[in-house]
Amino acid sequence: MIPLEAHMTGENLIARVAEAKSKEQLAECLNELLRGQEDPPSLRDLEQWGINQKRPLPTSTVHDVLRGVRPPRPHTLKSLLAACCVTDQHEVQTWLEALDRVEAGRENPRRRSKSEQELGPVSATRFFVEQDNLTDIQNLVTNAEEEVWLWGTPLSMHIPYLEPYLKKALAKGVLVKVLLIKPASAAMNMAAFRAPDNDVRNLEERLSINLNILRRLGAHNSGLEIRLVDYLAPYTLYAYDPGLGGGKMDLRLGSFLGDHDLRPTFQLLRARDGDWFDYFYEQFTLVWSAAAREPALS
Repeated sequence: MIPLEAHMTGENLIARVAEAKSKEQLAECLNELLRGQEDPPSLRDLEQWGINQKRPLPTSTVHDVLRGVRPPRPHTLKSLLAACCVTDQHEVQTWLEALDRVEAGRENPRRRSKSEQELGPVSATRFFVEQDNLTDIQNLVTNAEEEVWLWGTPLSMHIPYLEPYLKKALAKGVLVKVLLIKPASAAMNMAAFRAPDNDVRNLEERLSINLNILRRLGAHNSGLEIRLVDYLAPYTLYAYDPGLGGGKMDLRLGSFLGDHDLRPTFQLLRARDGDWFDYFYEQFTLVWSAAAREPALS
C-alpha cells in the first residue's frame, strides 16, 4: 500500500533530482523514489490510486516514464509525487525544475501537434473517416486482454450488436466498463435536443433496453461495471486495453441533428499517439469517477 503520511525524500535523492538533465536521469530518480516507499507500489497500484484520486496514471505511460522512454507531462509527474506522498512544495518544485531542464535539453521538444512535428501538416480527410467499422470493433472487443471501455449516450445501435462479443470478453476475465448517460437527466434532454428525432421518450426507451441487456450480462459476469452520469460528452469513446502498450481507442465526434453515418471518426494508438491517448484516457477516468454505479449491479 502507498503510505498515507507525508513523505520527505532523502537529501541524496533530491540532490540528484536537482542535477538531472535527461529523461533517463529523471527516470532513475523516480524509480529510486518508488523503491524507497514503505510498500513500493506496482504499476497497477499506481493506476488504481490515480483512478481513486482522480489523478490518472495510465500503466503504459508510467512504464514508459520509468524506463526513460519519454519524460512525464507536468501533471503526470505531480501525480506520481502525490502517490508517493511528496507534499513538500520545495521538493515538488525541484522535481518540476528537473523536468523543465529535461524538456529544454531534448533535440525535439514537444510541440502542440506531434503529428505535424513528425509528418508535416495532416489533412483532415486523412485523419477522419465517416463511419466506425463494427467488424473491427467486435474483433478488438473479443481480442482484448485486460479491459474494454464503452462510453456514449445510450449506445443504442452498438450494445445489442456487441452483446455476444462482450460476453466472450467477460468469459475470459476481461474487465468491461460501460459509461452511459443517466436516465431522466439534463444530459438526456440535451442528447434528445441534438438528435435528429428530438424525442426524449424514444431515447429513454433505447437506454432502458440497453441497460437490461447489460444487466443480463452482469448477472453472470462480475467483470462488468456500469456507471451513469448526468453529462453529455462531445464524442463516443471505445477503448481496448487502454492501460497496455498496445492500447487502442475509437472516437466519434457528436453532431447536432446530424446523420449517424456521417460523423468524424478517428482512432488513437497508445504507441503512436501517447500524449493525446493519455488525454482521452484521463477524460474517461475522470468522468467514470464522477459517475454513479448502476443500481442493479452495485
